[in-house]
Amino acid sequence: YYDLIDLETSGQLDGVIEKVKNMPTPASAPKPPVSDSELDVGASLDRIKLEQVLVEMGNQGVLSTNRKFLTTHYSSFYGNDLVAWLKGFLLSYEEALKMGGDLLKEGLIVHATDPNHPFADSTQLYKVVGAGYPSALNTGLTQPSSEVSAVKIGENLRKCMTSLYAKHISEDGNKVNYEGLKSDVEFAKYVMIAQMLQRVSLKNLTKAERIAMFINIYNALIIHGIVNKGAPKNLLKRLQFFKNVSYVIAGHNYSLNDIENGVLRGNRKGVVNLCKPFSPKDQRLQTALDAPEPRIHFALNCGSKGCPPIRVYTADKLDSQLDRATKSFLTTGGCIVDRETHSVSLSPILKWFKVDFGKTDGEMLQWVCKHISQTDEGKVLQELIDTDSFKIVWLDYDWSTNH
Repeated sequence: YYDLIDLETSGQLDGVIEKVKNMPTPASAPKPPVSDSELDVGASLDRIKLEQVLVEMGNQGVLSTNRKFLTTHYSSFYGNDLVAWLKGFLLSYEEALKMGGDLLKEGLIVHATDPNHPFADSTQLYKVVGAGYPSALNTGLTQPSSEVSAVKIGENLRKCMTSLYAKHISEDGNKVNYEGLKSDVEFAKYVMIAQMLQRVSLKNLTKAERIAMFINIYNALIIHGIVNKGAPKNLLKRLQFFKNVSYVIAGHNYSLNDIENGVLRGNRKGVVNLCKPFSPKDQRLQTALDAPEPRIHFALNCGSKGCPPIRVYTADKLDSQLDRATKSFLTTGGCIVDRETHSVSLSPILKWFKVDFGKTDGEMLQWVCKHISQTDEGKVLQELIDTDSFKIVWLDYDWSTNH
């Protein structure tokens, strides 16, 4: 994939194709098939046939919009409707049932509410994986199976992001060259890898793997969103940006809000939200952490100058990376302690997500102190906490774009 993109971008692809076409066929090369009976019908061809079935289902009205448990499911259908439609093509009942099962097995369709439910000739509702999310930035190219390894895709994303960041993000991680990144051929490679998230398997991920993967996806999605849609200019535009900019991951749509508040904060309400991102019957709830990881707030970058720096995270070093990110943010302007006035000036990030750091101001400050305890400010802060003589001041937040 990557080599082809490089050749096409440099204008060399047509020349290479012509060169290959004119090369003599090696004697060791296998003979081409001359009939359908000689054709090796492998899984890839079977999949093409199944994908064509999905296209025809859409063309002939089998797919529709249905509601289940107050959730709208686009490009969905009932099992018995699919079986009846397939039998109309002179398939036997057994063949129709098998084709429905094959669609499910290949990760092309999924049960609307239960990911483990088999295909059945019944009124069970199914939907096309990845469909119904036209605004998601990684849709368009149909990807293989839902059993693509999340660890493998996450590693590929990490490598591509590391390379892009080295070229287009300042050394301190605070400024992004969005125009340069947009025109970089390696960004096209990143988009191709991101498309593979559509049917990635999130099964069996460790907690560290899940956190590292979703932090990296969040930060990359912010950049992808700004590249495609531009940076939001005011509060309303920012709220819409975080609600609407999304990727399809494992067949489900994850917005920036869903990743931060649903997954990484253990399904807690966002700053301006009235309810939790994932309802009890939402299949995405399975990806949510059991409890919030407060340190993610110093790893997520929302595209503004007031955010923590952009870094790439790995599961094997996650704990030390999060500790370092937290300490760095707090000691470079995120927490300013004044012994004379007893004031503790804090980034509003700690105010917006205070519930993740402690129930009271004292508990929140004790959490902060733990991460800067070896610094002079940390020692002063501990004195103020011990004497209960602190006064919290909230710093202004710089929402201007980090370019």
